Amino acid sequence: MATVVRGERRPFGPIANDISGPATTHRQVGGEGMCRWKMLMNGMHLEGEWNCVEYVVIAPGAGVGEHVHLRTEEIYYIVSGRAVVTMDGVEIEALPGDLITTPIGSAHSIENRGDEDMHFFVTEVFPGEGEAAMPAHLHVPVLLEQRSGHRTAEVDLTAHFTGDWQRFRLIEVPPGGVVEETVRKDRSVVLHVIEGAAVITTEGVAYDGGPGLSVAVPPAFAHSVRNTAGDRPLRLIGVEVGVA
Repeated sequence: MATVVRGERRPFGPIANDISGPATTHRQVGGEGMCRWKMLMNGMHLEGEWNCVEYVVIAPGAGVGEHVHLRTEEIYYIVSGRAVVTMDGVEIEALPGDLITTPIGSAHSIENRGDEDMHFFVTEVFPGEGEAAMPAHLHVPVLLEQRSGHRTAEVDLTAHFTGDWQRFRLIEVPPGGVVEETVRKDRSVVLHVIEGAAVITTEGVAYDGGPGLSVAVPPAFAHSVRNTAGDRPLRLIGVEVGVA
């Protein structure tokens, strides 16, 4: 949320982080086994009603226990591995590229029943007013469409939540490609690399990294995303939240 000091609005600047150095958690939220967890962005440092942005790795046989959010709404995006998400008592098999929405008040857990680590990206946003929507399970890559010089898949999050969620995007940049955009003045954006390598530049600073690089871009900021992965495509996801 923007800071107002002596009647003057003081906007926030960009944030960059990555998934290195996670905490090791055991029986996370009452679950089983071991997870690796890292908070990438604290909502107090982002403009808009963000609570947090996180990255979680669940070891084989482990899981995050069933819990209910009473103060936030949440999305999971499965980056790699296979997950079983139990939402309000219903099991959902989730694969890489799947987006799971968790409305406020829904009971949910997530387990790794496979034989390799499972990685997923988490965003939580404070709710608004109105009746909670039903949970949703969407496979985002099938929505990819060709745009000018890259492919993009978009999910309108406004239909799934009461809070100021705007859209979720999967962006695929071809080898050597560059995507240049400007964030709308009424939104803030978190970008997260899931495949390949990128240089994300905003406010004259270049952030260089591979899978796990996260960059928060404030309202009205221009930014570019360059594929530096040689002959491989770059894939990244973006979450947009409204700014009052």
